[in-house]
Amino acid sequence: MHNKVIDINCDSPVTIIVKRLPRQGKEKEFEKMLVDTSRDAMKFEGHLGVNIIRPIHPNGFYRIVFKFDSLKKYIKWEESNIRQSWIKQYKDISYGNGEIEILNGLETWITLNGEEAIVPPPRYKVAIIVWLVIFPLSVLLNYLLNPFLSDIHFVVRSAAYSIILVMLMTYVLMPFMSKLFHRWLHCQNIDS
Repeated sequence: MHNKVIDINCDSPVTIIVKRLPRQGKEKEFEKMLVDTSRDAMKFEGHLGVNIIRPIHPNGFYRIVFKFDSLKKYIKWEESNIRQSWIKQYKDISYGNGEIEILNGLETWITLNGEEAIVPPPRYKVAIIVWLVIFPLSVLLNYLLNPFLSDIHFVVRSAAYSIILVMLMTYVLMPFMSKLFHRWLHCQNIDS
């Protein structure tokens, strides 16, 4: 299998994108195997969910996007006997060995859903969106919290600001921004 790993920290959450092409006439068998494989993967500790993105065009690639809460737990799944058994079965109904890409950087803040591009948006676009959130949020946090935290040591104050900033970014603002700027983030014409 062709694997592409991008700067992975073993304890950080990872998004795995698997690209497979079923053999002609084996599409229904392939679909059932995808569902069964996903069900088995979900039993593994740390598995956070899976999306199966079917091809838009006939004879196109399927993309399976799933997440684990750490690279270590993903590796346990990948090296498990059950996973190895599935890999052998896929050889009979799909072309090649599949292609796996593992992501865990800022680009995973930009959600992948539906029939959209699986390729993460260009890094410069991610950087712009992150800056559009961090700058006003950091100004606002300083303005609101400084009266309460100004007497605290700057390291403790910085830690408090950064915890709030990261939580708001991860759970509130980046999901919102990725929806708001979705067309621009994933538009292929602008970059080509």
